Amino acid sequence: MARFLEEVRTRQIDWAAHAELVDNPGLLPAMTAIAELPWAPRVLDAVDRAGLQTFGSLGLARSDFDDPLSLGDVKVSVLSAVKAIAAGGQLAIEHRRVLLEPYVAAGFESAATALHEGPGPQPLAPRSDERR
Repeated sequence: MARFLEEVRTRQIDWAAHAELVDNPGLLPAMTAIAELPWAPRVLDAVDRAGLQTFGSLGLARSDFDDPLSLGDVKVSVLSAVKAIAAGGQLAIEHRRVLLEPYVAAGFESAATALHEGPGPQPLAPRSDERR
C-alpha cells in the first residue's frame, strides 16, 4: 500500500484523463464489495487516512477538470484503490481489476503487483479478543 501511495504522489498523471478512465459499469459493484468487507475500525481509519492525505498532497482543484465533479471521481478512485490493495485476496479479483486497472494502465508497478500477484488474504477485522 505504501508503494502505491508513493506512486500516486510522485507519478505525473493526467488526472482529468484518469477520471474518465475510472468511469465504468463495474465501479459501483466494486465499491459496494469494499464497503461490505469486515474492516476493523482501526484498519479502515488508517487506510482512509493514508489515502486522504495522499490525495490532498496532489493539490488538485475543481478548476483542473472540464467537469468539476471529476475531482471527486479522482478522490474516490485513489481511496478505493488503496482499499483494494489493503484488502488483498479478500476482495474478489474482478473488483480489484476494476479499481486497479486504470493505475496499471498508467504504469503503476504497485497496482500491477497487487492485481496480478495479489497479496494473500489480510485480516481486516480484529480477532474476538482484539475488539475492545
